[in-house]
Amino acid sequence: MSETSDPADLYERLTEEGVFEESDDGRLDFTEAFSATRSECRETVSALDDAERAEAVEEFVAESQVDAENVDDDTLADAMAVYETCDTLDRESSVYVALSFQRSESAQSEPIPEGFLSLTAEEIDSFMAQYPVSILYFWREDCEPCAAVKDHFETMIEREMIPDEVGLGAVYGPDYARTIQEEYDVGAAPTVLYCTSDGIESRYVGNPGGDALAHELEIVLEDARA
Repeated sequence: MSETSDPADLYERLTEEGVFEESDDGRLDFTEAFSATRSECRETVSALDDAERAEAVEEFVAESQVDAENVDDDTLADAMAVYETCDTLDRESSVYVALSFQRSESAQSEPIPEGFLSLTAEEIDSFMAQYPVSILYFWREDCEPCAAVKDHFETMIEREMIPDEVGLGAVYGPDYARTIQEEYDVGAAPTVLYCTSDGIESRYVGNPGGDALAHELEIVLEDARA
């Protein structure tokens, strides 16, 4: 088995291998077969004792940057279901996919900005490499400044202030606290990184306001196009 850190390629694989199917309105929904496997795996996990559960979690996180404490029963079951369904994904990739499911479902009440792609910490570098300029938004729940920054970005998108060449990614910080602190110096939410394909160009911690977010994007775009 092999893994992939390209988000677009990963979701294409998940669709090809029967996890997702496209609905009539263009959304990606779970297939009936995967939903059934998911339910079976959740029943399996619920029957595990503590030692069996710890061993199962370790099998999925041993080669990853995911902390075992962040893998709850539903995430473990989803990782098992993805691994059983997808012949081309290893356990490490499967647990990252499972975490993305949980983030998407938990984000319904406090969603990431519309138009942003939910990323794992593992996907950050490859995401930045795909775009001449990218914005990375690190967030957490129950965070008023995060909600304000989210609204600012959605306003910028609505007003067409963000060109198509700009990649938009969001990372749920608590899932990857150690990794994002060590590799990207992100230790608080919200944090916004402005990046080029060469790396991080600038950052804001907290809510700097919509005008500042828009102005910084203009500066980074101008430098990237020079």
